[in-house]
Amino acid sequence: MRGQLVAQFESAGDERRMFVATEGEKFVVREELSGPSVLVAYGKERKTLCVSLEADAVSALIATVGFLGSGDSLWDYLASERHDIVDLMDLCDQRRIPYEFSSIDSSGDCQLRPAAAR
Repeated sequence: MRGQLVAQFESAGDERRMFVATEGEKFVVREELSGPSVLVAYGKERKTLCVSLEADAVSALIATVGFLGSGDSLWDYLASERHDIVDLMDLCDQRRIPYEFSSIDSSGDCQLRPAAAR
């Protein structure tokens, strides 16, 4: 699943790319990280973080983003250099919007946190 590139940011050798896609009935946001800061933070050269949301969760998230006043849409929120996928997860947690989190690094190590019933 590649998805559509929403934004790409580069700074001091670091790169961060945000993608969105649909996977069946889920909406998926993926952030790909690479560069020296990723090596320091995660001990690996590359890290991919994903958040998957069901349709009703996406509706709640879109409504929430609209109320933040920082953009007109979820797309604008994700395209902003000020926001990363952790900000998205924090926002979901604050609003009790369920999501599934997964990650994989350049060594193939994976993490999965299924969506919790809230």
